[in-house]
Amino acid sequence: MIHLNRKHHAQVSPRLQSVLQQIVDDVVNRLGCLGALAMTLENDMGLYVRASAFNVPYGRLQQVFSQNHIHLEPGQALMYLNNARHRYNLGVSAVNGVTAQVSEQAGHHHLVSERLYDLLRPLTDRATADEIQQELSVREVVAVPLVVQNEVVGAIMALTQDNFTHRDAEFLEAFGNLAAAAIQNNYRLTAMESLERVIFGLQARMTDETRVLQSVVDAVVQELGYEGAMVATLENGNSLPVRAYALDDTPQILTHLEKKAGMPLLGPKSVVYLDKPRYQANLSVRAVKGIDGRPQKFLTSDYLYDLLRPFINKPLADFAQRMLGIRQVIAVPFFVEDEVVGNLFVASRRDHFSSWETSLLTTFGQQAAAGIRNARLYREAEEQRHIASLFGRMAFSSTAAVHGLGNHLSIIGTYLHMLQNLNDFSDSQKEELAETNVRMIDRIDKALLLLDNLHEPWQHTAEKDVLVNDCLVRAIRELLPEWRRGDSDLADAEFLLSLPDDNQLTLHLTLADDLPAIHAAGDMLSEAFRVILKNGYEAILGKGKSGKLHLASRLQAPNRLQIIIRDSGVGIRPEDLPHIFDMGWSTKEGSGMGFGLFWTRDFIHGLGGSIYVDSKPGHGTTFDISLPIN
Repeated sequence: MIHLNRKHHAQVSPRLQSVLQQIVDDVVNRLGCLGALAMTLENDMGLYVRASAFNVPYGRLQQVFSQNHIHLEPGQALMYLNNARHRYNLGVSAVNGVTAQVSEQAGHHHLVSERLYDLLRPLTDRATADEIQQELSVREVVAVPLVVQNEVVGAIMALTQDNFTHRDAEFLEAFGNLAAAAIQNNYRLTAMESLERVIFGLQARMTDETRVLQSVVDAVVQELGYEGAMVATLENGNSLPVRAYALDDTPQILTHLEKKAGMPLLGPKSVVYLDKPRYQANLSVRAVKGIDGRPQKFLTSDYLYDLLRPFINKPLADFAQRMLGIRQVIAVPFFVEDEVVGNLFVASRRDHFSSWETSLLTTFGQQAAAGIRNARLYREAEEQRHIASLFGRMAFSSTAAVHGLGNHLSIIGTYLHMLQNLNDFSDSQKEELAETNVRMIDRIDKALLLLDNLHEPWQHTAEKDVLVNDCLVRAIRELLPEWRRGDSDLADAEFLLSLPDDNQLTLHLTLADDLPAIHAAGDMLSEAFRVILKNGYEAILGKGKSGKLHLASRLQAPNRLQIIIRDSGVGIRPEDLPHIFDMGWSTKEGSGMGFGLFWTRDFIHGLGGSIYVDSKPGHGTTFDISLPIN
């Protein structure tokens, strides 16, 4: 599972915080518990309090805990699974699957203890815990591990004044299932949003190859929360030099390693070679060489030494691994057109990489490959149109999958929003929500398939003879699925569609008949039209009243076609007009990535065409596109 970086543990998303708070509130109110805690398991193997609820006067509770220096505030780590002093803590035992004192009911597992000390150890001593237990009249403490898809994502703790019954167990575990689903869906949503930002960012005109690679490893560490990441590229002479790295706030360890090894991590000496015997055991070499000459999709090891050998000896690598808390490392080769161009390495404090993580990291590696190709194209290509065409292909392949991912993420986000309103649902509705998690898991599996598509961002998109009008009609249908063309003559036709607040959209089509074909990738041309139409549609919605979209096509010259797309929306301010095709520019105040029009212009130019825009605030915007006939 992908988790937030440990430096930001206090900053969980409001949506997750709200869901978990609703769950612990319901546990306390419905079960009559003294208190409940919801904790998430983070990438540093810490159990962090995310929400708490208590059915005793908070002032008294706060006084009891503060007198004994116990802190249960959200964002605080109670225990660490890899800390020997914490191994007998009830929450750690539940998460680790310790069998002692396990009560099995209906196939579920939870831990029950009559001693509050088991919940608080080693935060306080036995005598102090007993004193608090007597003060609060605690009869039992319960720990329920939060598990989804065979992956532990956290735990719920509860304190009761009565014995914990079978019915209580079923109720608590049902809410545990909701909490587990919320945690997993939230973190995967966060990870996919990070991937989306990286993909769009790397499509910019970045000519600095090193900056491209650094942005990838920074995202893996800073946004996905891994301990470290590194990128090496395959260069002449079958060499794999390290090009960029990032660590989770532990530079002193790296400095110590570099000093002992007598060389920096980035430098001419820090290179492995595919065809030299002394490097054959290195994880990077093994991943790239693969089996029978076929590179591995990824390769993992439990030893940091395998990644650093032969530059660092095993005792020193093992020392660094213990200091950093690393449990496993992974090497992920990345490709351009079936040719290995480098390796992404990631170090984790968890003891394995899940299938979700390997798919996500493989995609990050492929985006590094895309960034390398971007930079090298700018260095090597001489014809701007050729560059624009290649960029358009790569960007379309990535963004088409990202749009699909966006649909899945939107539905998962809606599910999380529903969980935020648990108090408004009946028991039967809550059961239905728990069952819905199966469908959310299916959504995640489909997102994984889209990630696999993203693994090949340079796949060829075939060009053929296409009709512009067909591409325009397809773009309209994708943007406005409620539109029904019927048998209408599109040479001069109007359609009325409903807008919010009883407003209407007038869709006016003036599409010339018998236009000659152009040579292009039809999917990509439809996407370019859809981007422009979507901007116009949103501009009309932004105006808050009925509006009009007008599409026209005609033969502009014997060898050129003209397409006009005009809306009656809010328009574009004169000072903004020169920037609408800039990468990263958007009027959507945080919700837009500023990529669609940037890509559309590059694609149109790649076809040998042109695109111009004219706009007046309050009166709408017109896009004028010209495309060459074959």
